[in-house]
Amino acid sequence: MLRRLVLPVYLPVVLVSGGTAMLVPILPLYLLDQSFSGTAIGVVLAAAGLGGMLAQLPVGRLLGKRSETEVMVIGILLLAVSVAALGLVGTAVALASLRLVGGMGRTGWLLSRQTFLTRTVPDDIRGTAMSLFGGTTRISFLVGPLIGGAMAQQFGFATAFAVSGATTAAGLVPLLAWQPADSMAQPPKADSVSPPPPKLDARILLIAGIGQLLIISARQGRFVVLPLIGASVGMRPLEVAGLITATALPDLLLFPVAGHLMDKFGRLAAIVPAFTIMGLGLIVLALAPSTSFIVVAAVVMGIGNGLSSGSMLTLASDLAPPEAPAKFLAALGTIRDGGTLSGPFIVGWVTDLAGERTSSTVLGLVAFAGIAVLGFGVGETKSRHKPMTAPVE
Repeated sequence: MLRRLVLPVYLPVVLVSGGTAMLVPILPLYLLDQSFSGTAIGVVLAAAGLGGMLAQLPVGRLLGKRSETEVMVIGILLLAVSVAALGLVGTAVALASLRLVGGMGRTGWLLSRQTFLTRTVPDDIRGTAMSLFGGTTRISFLVGPLIGGAMAQQFGFATAFAVSGATTAAGLVPLLAWQPADSMAQPPKADSVSPPPPKLDARILLIAGIGQLLIISARQGRFVVLPLIGASVGMRPLEVAGLITATALPDLLLFPVAGHLMDKFGRLAAIVPAFTIMGLGLIVLALAPSTSFIVVAAVVMGIGNGLSSGSMLTLASDLAPPEAPAKFLAALGTIRDGGTLSGPFIVGWVTDLAGERTSSTVLGLVAFAGIAVLGFGVGETKSRHKPMTAPVE
């Protein structure tokens, strides 16, 4: 079954994530090169999260009318164009606008694939499928930042952004070449006499959303604080990219462990240790006295993130009602994407007030708060729901 998901899910994710991973070291450095303040950098980087939040519910409705593949194509195109154009503008407003559009595109392709996996993958291997989904992103973060850093250092930021956009657009190739099997076909749309879908559980939606928002704040914020602290000790773009790769290598090696833990022992068996380790890594980063310790902190965070691979997607899929998964996933994603918005903003704002290292400590505390909310407020979600259609043969 997982082999059948290579073309429609995993290979496009490698390419799209590879393109956007190039931005991780170079976009903060480009903003520093433009002499933006920490708050302005945070606002530009947070704009992608705002775009994602604004797009979640419209994309969820669109998935009720159009096929998942069509929505993914639109999302990839928006993301690729907005990334390639970053090197053509230099004002904070224009850059933030492009990141806003990019966040909308990212939501389109991510939510369409999450909905697809939710309705086609059986509960007993959902953790494995989702961790592989997250793991393919980790593959991209192993090489994408290095390519982005090398391109920026040798040819300039504009060229690096153009290559990033082209790589992102390449994710369309395997998707358009894919021919769905009958068991993977889009489910028939409801007609006018069908009963309305069940109402969403507002309480669990809010608690799970807040927990995921806190977790994503820490996860996304580390990609901002790492380059800023690296630049503060004199690291060049390619060296900062190497720092991101140092965080991605253990991340990549551990994603199969995350899937095994979630399917065998439950979702919290992966979530709690993973984000505890990430929080500790952020605090180590804040206290790091030298470049070597900064690398150690990056590796520790990579270990934590690797153990969390696919955990937020799996938890969301477990909670989604099988009769209307896209609606729930979109609503939860709207709250969760607040973390993509708040993480970079927290780093930028706290950096202006008290420095980069204090912002890293704050992110670590945010991660611990997210663990508490998900552990005590949501609890274990494994086997709460079954997929809405028969599993793939």
